[in-house]
Amino acid sequence: MGKDDVNLRDSVGRTSTIEEVASGERASRLASLLGREADETDPLFPVGHWLHFSEDDVPMSELGTDGHVRLGGFMPPVGLPRRMWAGSELTFHAPILPGQLLSRTTTIESVTEKSGSTGSLCFVVLRHEISADGVLATSDRHTIVYREAASAPVASAAKPPRADSAAPTGWDWAESVRPDEVMLFRYSALTFNSHRIHYDYPYVTEVEGYPGLVTHGPLTATLLLDAFIAKHPGARVTEYSFTAKSPLFANEQIHLVGRQTAGGVHELQAIAPGGTTAIAATVMAEG
Repeated sequence: MGKDDVNLRDSVGRTSTIEEVASGERASRLASLLGREADETDPLFPVGHWLHFSEDDVPMSELGTDGHVRLGGFMPPVGLPRRMWAGSELTFHAPILPGQLLSRTTTIESVTEKSGSTGSLCFVVLRHEISADGVLATSDRHTIVYREAASAPVASAAKPPRADSAAPTGWDWAESVRPDEVMLFRYSALTFNSHRIHYDYPYVTEVEGYPGLVTHGPLTATLLLDAFIAKHPGARVTEYSFTAKSPLFANEQIHLVGRQTAGGVHELQAIAPGGTTAIAATVMAEG
């Protein structure tokens, strides 16, 4: 074990608490992005806490070259520059209402280094506990993966969006969405997310080596959960977990699908062009 390994693991158990007032205005804007109607007095969408507690709400001088906050403060000093939201495991204990005082306590649960087909990886698991007016509302176990820099490209890796594919069969329901640059911009603005892979085309194709603007993992997860709720009006979501399997890019068609597997358990997927699973998810709901 080297010095860097010791330093990374020393961060496990570190905690931070942030307070913020739940915003009905942000909730209403999320509804607009999703094409839904909402009143600013309605409870927040189940993952509405993602619109709060932005990690990038810091002075410009504290941001790294990718637009995110530089590592080495609260977060461990991972020496890998490319960052992706790998997934979350959420439990919804109580609804959050606009105007309530939110308190989020974050604990670094684990730091795990691995080697994959694309090189070195580091998984950081954060456990968020969000309370509303002193009552536990949401638990969110959030996994972030850090990756090596892309090989220095000779030219841009830009490519046109992948061709549409037929809707998959064998599911109880399916619908299609096509997030474009405008939707990605609005979601970045709504969440105050300044990660350049979502809006800076030269950066994402020439520095990070992606073929196009990357669709936010939590945006796709939100679209998937929203589709489930639309298909199951009246159901109360109690748990939601998702894992990102592969990236999606602006202007690509995404098939959102779901089926009930047992009791109140539902399997969901966001399927990329060509039929590969981009996000695999599970929902538990009552009613």
